[in-house]
Amino acid sequence: MSYENDKLKKAVELIRQKDLDGLIIYSSGMVSILRPSYLYYFTGFRPFGPRSAAVISKTGEVALLVTPSWDATRAFKKSWIKDVRGSSDFNNDLAGILKELKITGSVGIAGLKELKEDTFIAVQREAIIKSGDDITEKIAAEKTQEDLDIIKEASQIADIGFQVFLENARVGIREYELVTEMEYAMRIAGSEDFFILLSSEKHNYEMHEPTNKRLRAGDIVIGEISSVYRGQFVQLCRTVILGQPSPVVIEKYNMLLHALDESLKEVKPGNQASLMSITMNKVISEAGYEKYCYPPYMRARGHGVGVGSNAPGTVIDYDTKLNFAQNQAVVVHPNQYIPETGYLACGETFLVTDNGAERLAETETKLYIKEHSCNETK
Repeated sequence: MSYENDKLKKAVELIRQKDLDGLIIYSSGMVSILRPSYLYYFTGFRPFGPRSAAVISKTGEVALLVTPSWDATRAFKKSWIKDVRGSSDFNNDLAGILKELKITGSVGIAGLKELKEDTFIAVQREAIIKSGDDITEKIAAEKTQEDLDIIKEASQIADIGFQVFLENARVGIREYELVTEMEYAMRIAGSEDFFILLSSEKHNYEMHEPTNKRLRAGDIVIGEISSVYRGQFVQLCRTVILGQPSPVVIEKYNMLLHALDESLKEVKPGNQASLMSITMNKVISEAGYEKYCYPPYMRARGHGVGVGSNAPGTVIDYDTKLNFAQNQAVVVHPNQYIPETGYLACGETFLVTDNGAERLAETETKLYIKEHSCNETK
């Protein structure tokens, strides 16, 4: 049988390898940086409704079931799948597709954690349920040129977010006003969603959701900027100081840049992801901050982002057993609390390649210094 879509071809191969009758790729309609959107990735269709699923048989037949029923027209235009069905009775219609495609033995479900109880029961009546997340992750591991283009576009949007962050970070602006400016620019640039944490104090302890606090002269403004584009996520971590930093801030930020550079030497196919964290911690520990490399001061040195990344939805630390693979996207950030300076943010998203870590961001990874005018409110 010939296949019009490479993702479908790979899916069928993996379904057969796992001795399944078929695969359900399910979505609750949520987009979260901690939960890859498998349905969006596989079909090219971003669901609005609370229940949608692509159903693939081991013989290569595929159907897309969406809610609400009227969204089927949009789904047909956005997806490569030709058999698109709108539903007003999702559980009953899903069970009908399983019978129609003769998926009556074992069925894998990608997005199993999103599945509602009544849908789980409806599927369980028709077939034996097994986890299928690994199938979609394996499909995404072999990235197409389109996948790489999407990731790079998401990175450009994150860069735009940081440029607005840098331009608007000034004495007197409130944290939530700063984030509003960033969201507007990122959405205009095509971001489907965004996720931003920040803090603005002379001594930060953590990053958090924006508050109504006004930025002040001398504040160290740290930001974690994440953009979402066509189901892929990219993150930037940056630090901006309002006014001239003290020598100790410059010294400690340079230490984090060194830790980043050293850890990136371990980001290559075949290496265990924990080496990235271990190397980063070694640099920071040798500078006298071993205590601060672990909880409660630090949780992770990076994490996976989107579909087909290393450790999707989970952190990368000194105990991570997964290995890096070609073309994975991974966030590497030596964000660090230091007692003399407070919390500093540094790092971004990289692609894992045979030549090492490929940097996606266009904005330079450095300590940004922004002078404030004397007529600004202090």
